Formats: sequence, structure tokens, C-alpha cells
Amino acid sequence: MPRLSSSFVVRRTSAPASAPRAGALLRWLAAAVACIGIGTGALAGSASAGAGARTVQARSARAAKAARVPAHIATWAFDDACNGGGTASASLVRTWLSYAEADCGPTSSKARADCHAGRTHFCDVMQYLDTDWDLAQQPPIIADSASESWWLHAPRTGQRIFSPSAGGGYLDDQAIPAVRTFYTAFARRYYNSDDGLLMDWQSPSLSQELYYSNCGCAKTAEIHSDIALRRAHQAMAAALTRRNGSRFIQADNTLPPNPYTAQGLGMLNRSLGVDAWVVEGEPESFGTLDPYYSTLLDQIAYIATRTHGFIVPMSRAVAGASYATQTRQVQEGTMLLGFSPGHIVDWADFEQGSSNLAVWPEESIYPTRPVESMAEPGGRGCLAGTGTVCTRGGHTSVQVAPGVYRREFRACYLKRIAFGPCATIVNTTGGWVTVRSSWLKRRYRSQITLVGGDVQSGGSVDLGGASFRAGSTAVAPQDAILLSH
Repeated sequence: MPRLSSSFVVRRTSAPASAPRAGALLRWLAAAVACIGIGTGALAGSASAGAGARTVQARSARAAKAARVPAHIATWAFDDACNGGGTASASLVRTWLSYAEADCGPTSSKARADCHAGRTHFCDVMQYLDTDWDLAQQPPIIADSASESWWLHAPRTGQRIFSPSAGGGYLDDQAIPAVRTFYTAFARRYYNSDDGLLMDWQSPSLSQELYYSNCGCAKTAEIHSDIALRRAHQAMAAALTRRNGSRFIQADNTLPPNPYTAQGLGMLNRSLGVDAWVVEGEPESFGTLDPYYSTLLDQIAYIATRTHGFIVPMSRAVAGASYATQTRQVQEGTMLLGFSPGHIVDWADFEQGSSNLAVWPEESIYPTRPVESMAEPGGRGCLAGTGTVCTRGGHTSVQVAPGVYRREFRACYLKRIAFGPCATIVNTTGGWVTVRSSWLKRRYRSQITLVGGDVQSGGSVDLGGASFRAGSTAVAPQDAILLSH
């Protein structure tokens, strides 16, 4: 079964007046020290030493603050030798990855070896698991253990719901306790020492769940509503625990890719075991920008403002693609628009077809002290699955023109080194857009440019790679720029 695709579409004082002036105060101090035999040179020397001490203290404070800033934003990538990261060293993985996904079956051990060393934990190992579709090319295979009641059936024919994907297979019924017991036993046997599970196809709606099936049906004989489907998914999420009863991190790989289907954002519930939503092919899929970009921003804003969970926007590209720079800029721009520590993870899967680890130098840009942020999205029909776009908060908090989004930060770091304010402007329209000075509250002189490729191949960022001038610099169609002071 292919992983969930975005192709799924259902349409900053003055001193008080009584304070002495600085000049008068200094003259009084000079006279006083002369009376007690201290030369003014000694006073000047003392003042200079004091200023020097203050400078050292300020530098020390800045260094201490930088040391507390992470070396990169939260990142996710394949590290399993069959989807990506096969040639990546453990050192590279440990330096750059937050979440290492394995999607090669129960015998895959690279991510585990790279992330865990004795009791030292460098990154979280996320194992791929599909507990919905039992497909021939995708373990675990439950067909040999299943009774007929384990399957979901078409309402008219009574036939099992089938998909020809990944060797073909059937859709199982997570509402059945025996099905949940089977998958829990599998996870405990093979993934008990791992950190989490990437749960594919935990769709919040039947239309999304049945998209790749051949039944042509809107519901199943057993599950008649989206609510019932979500209850079955939640029961599965709650059942998947380790042998000692502790919970895995669970990330559902099924955030709806458009505003027309049920969003199911309530499924993001730590008490039930679900910590994150993953959305594949957004904001970029092989050089094509998500046509529902504003909804993606609203989903990001909802998760950041209404939940304790996080979202993982996963853009895709073939390694070395001609559109790579544009795709990387849009992905990074989206990360900055939605940046909220603990609520967003960057999955820039731009090494498809390569064995390199898909981590990128721009991920070492860490923004702090935002000038503006997305508020909780709202408005009639907002994220209700009816196609209505949110009218307040969310994307509207950072929109400066139709389809154009901006966010600024007062203090930014590159590999923990402060470089001042930074910003992004994302242009989702089909035409060039000139940046207006009224869009920006800070002054910027440069565009941050991307040099080379991924981290493994020696790529880097140039904080002053190109000039920037508000009122003159333009952003290309469906592209983004990154700005520095």
C-alpha cells in the first residue's frame, strides 16, 4: 500500500527628570576622588576596567544563551538503508536527526544502532507500521492468522475490501479486539526497544481510508461513519503498548491534505497514545506546491495552539532534482512560518533514490523571539471538512497579501551562532511578488542562500548570499526567500 499521498483530493527611557545629568555626576566624582588623592587617570583606568568587565559579562551571557539554543530544529528522516540514510554514519545521524524512521520491516536495525548507544539516547527510532491494510509486500501479514471477522467488507456484495497496491491485500477491522491483539504482539516482539511507531493509514474519514480500495463504496458493512472509524483507530492506538505497558510515541501518517474531508484533529490525543500527525507531500511534492497551502498553515496553527502534540510536514523530491532549491526554500519557509518548539518537525525527504541522509544545512537555522505568530485558527466552517477556509487566526495571522505569507524573528542562530534577526516570505501565487517594506517590521540586507546539497555531501547556507531590498526584491512564483540582517 503506498504511503498516504497528497494526491488524495475530495474536492522595544528616558531618565526621570529628577535624575542628575551624567556630565554633572562625572565632574562631581572627579572632584571627590581628587580630594582623597586618587588621580583621574586611576579613575579612568577603573572606569575602563569596569567597561571591559561588562563587555566580557555580556559576551558570556550571549554565549550561554547560544549554548541553550538547539543546533538544529527538530528533524525527521529515513535511516534504514532501504528508503534512505544507508551511507550515513552514526555520528551524522546523532548530530542531525531528532526522529529516525525505519521502514524496512522488523529486521531493520540501522536506526536503532545509530540512535541508541547503551543508555545514551541520541534520537527517537520510529518504526513504520500499517495496522489497517494487510498487504503482501508489507509486514506484518495477518492473513494466515485471521478469521473472516477480522476483515472489513463491502456493504452490498459482502466481499472483503481489497486494494491492488503493494502486492495486494485486504482492509482489516481495528474494532475487533483480536486484530488489536495481533498488532500489539507484533510491536512488542519486534519494536519493544524502539521509541515510536509511524502509524500509516489511520485516516479520520472513510473517504480517505477507502481511497485506494476497489470497492467503490463510501462505507463498509461494519463501519458506517467517520466517527466509528476514528473510534476504531483510537482503540488500536490505545492497545499498542510495550511489554511493560509503557506507550510508544505514535505519529499518524494521515493528516488530511485538503479542507474538503473530515480533519479528525481530535485524534491527536496523548492519553490515547497519539502524539503527532504526519502529512506527506506537503508543502511540496516533487516540485509541485500544495494547492491547499493555507489549510496546511491552519492545521499547523491548530496543533501548535490547541494540542500538546506535533505535526510533521513531509515534502518529497527526487535526489538532485532541478527544482530542489525551490522546494527546499518552500519547505524551510514553511518551517519558519509555523515554527513552535515542540509542535513542528521538519521532514525534508529530498533524497529519494539516494542513500544519503536527507538532512539539510538550512535546518541548522534556529529562530527565536518571533515578531508575529499564527493564532488559533477560527471562523465559520474552519477545519470542518466542508472546504471552507479559516477566516481568522492561522494563515491569516501571517498573510500580507493574498497567497503571500511572512514571519519575522528578532534573534536567529546558525549552528548555535547568533546572526541577528531573520525572516521568511513564502509566495504561493502563480506570479512574481515584489516584497513591500510595509510587510516587514525589521530591516534586512541579505537573502540567505543554499549552497550545495544535503549535509552529508557538504552543503551549507550563506547568510549573505544575495542582496535584499524591500520594494525591489521579488519572490518567484510558488517559491520562498529567507532573509537575514
